[in-house]
Amino acid sequence: MPGGAKLYHAIGIAREDRAARYRQYARNFELFGAPVGLFFSIDRTMGPPQWSDLGMFVQTVMLLARGEGLHTCGIEAWTHWHKTVSACLALPAEHMLFCGMALGHADPAAPINAWRAPRDGVDGFAAFFGFTDP
Repeated sequence: MPGGAKLYHAIGIAREDRAARYRQYARNFELFGAPVGLFFSIDRTMGPPQWSDLGMFVQTVMLLARGEGLHTCGIEAWTHWHKTVSACLALPAEHMLFCGMALGHADPAAPINAWRAPRDGVDGFAAFFGFTDP
């Protein structure tokens, strides 16, 4: 079962329940109830190396927020509305929307906040060479 399907299953939304899936998806655009929304953009002339840099910057913001007791959720769904967001934020024409982010305090009682995506162990995606055990 793909990750998205596992998420919807964990929060009680059946694949066949299109209306419920759309309601959940729409929560992206409500910033999942967070009081703050951040948007990240990048100059259109930049390429994958700089996209990687911006991704690391976004993650740094997320880690710093956790250090301050806040929670975040990166929201790439905003890129579907890049023209509208760019106009609302008055982004320069040479910038493109990279992602949005919700910032606030997570509701610990919300089932979705208890869900964790299944992850492979590090051996499932990386190999380490040249290191010896101490």
